[in-house]
Amino acid sequence: ACVTTTITVNTFSTDPTSAGAAPATICNGNATILTVSGGSLGSGASWVWYDGSCGGGVAGSGSPVILSPAATTTYYVRAEGSCNTTACVNVTVTVNSNSSAAASISPSSNPICVGSSTTLSLIGGSLGTGAAWQWYSGGCGGTPEGTGTSIVVTPGATTTYYVRAEGTCNTTTCVSVLITVSTYSTDPVSISPT
Repeated sequence: ACVTTTITVNTFSTDPTSAGAAPATICNGNATILTVSGGSLGSGASWVWYDGSCGGGVAGSGSPVILSPAATTTYYVRAEGSCNTTACVNVTVTVNSNSSAAASISPSSNPICVGSSTTLSLIGGSLGTGAAWQWYSGGCGGTPEGTGTSIVVTPGATTTYYVRAEGTCNTTTCVSVLITVSTYSTDPVSISPT
């Protein structure tokens, strides 16, 4: 009489052809979706993602996978299964940084007299990716007055100035300062006795 046995043949995984990120450029705090293209999973295999290097720190598994890197990171992915581990493919996710609002504005002189100038300098805050300090009068985002960490102004009347950071990822809240413009006295014309 016959007896039987079953031989299980596990399959190999094949190398992926590429990895993608959507979007490939994000702002700090946002997420991206990573996917594998090409290749195939063999017996007991799954896609494993690493950051820093192929086989480095495990970042996730599967395809797609959602990740939120805090800084620009290159991710590597490969199939790992019962029979073999494939070569890695990689994709870089660029992380843009956010700006933080200035703490205050420091004028070189305040109050000033009509016709005089004062230098407005911001204190604190930081610029993120693609950002610049923008100055306004007449309201936050009102009439442009200049750019940079400081500007020189010559207001004709008492005026409030505003500054905020505007960049790729965010626009911060404004901080403001009131510049008081004092007027000159004029010469008397005559004296009138009672």
